[in-house]
Amino acid sequence: MKTGRDIKFVIYQVLYIFVVCVIALKGADINLEEVLNKADVEPKKVVDELRRKLDSLMALDTTIKSWDTTKIYSETDLQKILASYELKDNIEKPRDIAKNDKTNDGPTFTSNNPPPISTGVTSIEVPEFTQYTVSSVRNPYEKNLEVFADGNKIATIPPKGTGQVKVNGESNIRFEVEGKSGSKPTKEKQPPKIDIQKFISDGEDASLRSIQGRVGYRVTVVSSYAGDLNVNISGPVRIDKVSPTQFDITLNLLASESAFEGWSKGKTEPYKANFTVSVKDKYNPKQSISQIGVFTFGKW
Repeated sequence: MKTGRDIKFVIYQVLYIFVVCVIALKGADINLEEVLNKADVEPKKVVDELRRKLDSLMALDTTIKSWDTTKIYSETDLQKILASYELKDNIEKPRDIAKNDKTNDGPTFTSNNPPPISTGVTSIEVPEFTQYTVSSVRNPYEKNLEVFADGNKIATIPPKGTGQVKVNGESNIRFEVEGKSGSKPTKEKQPPKIDIQKFISDGEDASLRSIQGRVGYRVTVVSSYAGDLNVNISGPVRIDKVSPTQFDITLNLLASESAFEGWSKGKTEPYKANFTVSVKDKYNPKQSISQIGVFTFGKW
């Protein structure tokens, strides 16, 4: 700016006049050994003080009063002129807060109303539920967790607690905490299947004695929700449970030949003995299936 150049020009004029005045008043001894008499040189602290004040003056954003640059000023006059500008120590220019203040990490609230207090609930995570199941749900929040199925409340889980949520045929589950909510569609439950594997060779030429007394079939119930199923196997058989979904079936029909003769009278060969496997879903009565296994033989 032009004002800054004017300030520097005046200051240099002042310094020049000051030096000329000092030389005129004190004189100079032209000597190769010593340019000035040390006793006559202005003390360093005076020069440093003057330099400090001049630097402060240059830092000011103001217009210097008009000086008479043709006049010779004494040291005392210069001190008075500089003092007239009321220089102050540690003058600091205003900071550009938007650019330089790195401590401004957040918004400043100027309203008389305090900022809202965060409850800590930012989003509601809803797991995937399957229709016709009962699930254990934990509430991680500090407030009650409300559970809705197709808009109807089906459970309330206390803070930091665990509760059971039973879903029937609803298509959507919604969680709600402190006015915030999240939802997710339910998954359709696949019906169970029955797989019957035969372990024996039977038929009209097989004897009852050769096929009974040993495992004839293995029944496997195929389901991702085996705990929701009731499995029932009926007939003249012995049942050995291999696992929650697997069962070995052994024919246990007759104990003697005389019993066989009485049992087979009036029947047509080959003879057959059946067993039935029934599977029902505890939560969905519509999901119920059954399958029959057959032992075939022609004689005792």
